[in-house]
Amino acid sequence: MTEAVGIDAGHGWTKALRLNGTRVLFPSLICPAPATVDLGEFGTQNALTLINDTPYLVGEAARRHAIPLWDRDKAADEDTAHLILVAAAQLGLSGPLRLATGLPLSWWADQRRAFKAALQGLKARIIIPGRPSTRLWLEEVLVLPQGVAAAGPILAQPHYQSGPYLVVDWGERTTDYIVVTKRPDGRLDFDPAAAGSLEIGCHAIGMAMAAQLTAQYQTPFQAATLESLEAVAVRGQRVDLAPFRQEAQQRVTRQLARALHEALAHQLEQVLGIVAVGGGSSLLARALPAVVQPPDAQWANAVGYLGSVAP
Repeated sequence: MTEAVGIDAGHGWTKALRLNGTRVLFPSLICPAPATVDLGEFGTQNALTLINDTPYLVGEAARRHAIPLWDRDKAADEDTAHLILVAAAQLGLSGPLRLATGLPLSWWADQRRAFKAALQGLKARIIIPGRPSTRLWLEEVLVLPQGVAAAGPILAQPHYQSGPYLVVDWGERTTDYIVVTKRPDGRLDFDPAAAGSLEIGCHAIGMAMAAQLTAQYQTPFQAATLESLEAVAVRGQRVDLAPFRQEAQQRVTRQLARALHEALAHQLEQVLGIVAVGGGSSLLARALPAVVQPPDAQWANAVGYLGSVAP
C-alpha cells in the first residue's frame, strides 16, 4: 500500500508528517561521515545514518561538519533528496510512498518539473541509529509552491472571514509572500501579481550575529554553529549570545518589513490580516500590524503538502 507523506525539506529545518499524526523535525544538515580518531565507546559511530550503506551525519549530529543547503538547483541537490528519504525513514515509513514537497514561490515555476523528475522513483535502504534497516521508494511525487500550500488549510478555518489576506512564509533562506482572497463560499483566489520570494531568511540573523561577534572579538564565528547555542567561549570567558541574537533579530525583521512594503506598496495595508508562517513567524508580529501566527506555524507547509496527497 502506498502511504502519503508531506515533507518540507527547508534550508534550515526538515519537517515531515504522516497521516497517523507522527512527525519529525531536524536541522537540514547532512554530510558524509568524516574520518575520525577511533575513540571506541566514546566515539560518535552511534550517530551515523546509513543511506545505501554509506555513512552520513544527519541533523544535529552534522551541526559542526555540514554546510547548509544553499543550492538553488534542487533537482541536482542530492543532499535534499537524502534528507527527504531520511525524514520518511524517521517517520517509520517503508515501501512505496506518495510524497508531497515544495519549492520557494520564485523557484517553483522553473524548477518543479525537474525537481519532481529527480525525486520520482528514488529508492534507498536506510538505517537510522538505533533502528532496524528499512527500504523505501518515492512512487509518486507532487511538488507544490511554498506559502500557497500553507495558505489553504489555514484560511479554510471558519474564523477567517471572507476577504483578502497576506500570507508570509518566513523560512531559513527565503521569505515567500502572496495575497490570498477568501470567497464567501470558502474557496481561495491567489493573486500572482502580489506574490513572490525575498532573499531574506532567518539565516540572516545568524549571519549578523557571527559578523558582530567576529568583529568584536577578532576570532571567526560561523552562523550555523551559533543557532543552537546560548553562549560561546572566547579566550577563557563565557559570552552570552542573548543580546547579540536580539539585536540581530530586530535588524533583520526591520529589513524584511521594509522589503514587504516595497514589494506590495498599498496592498500591504489593504488586507484583513497578515498570516505569518515558517520559522521566523513569531518575529514578524513585532514589525507589522495585524499579524496572525496560526498554531503550528513552522509546520504550515508540511501540513499543506500532506493534505494535497492524502486520500
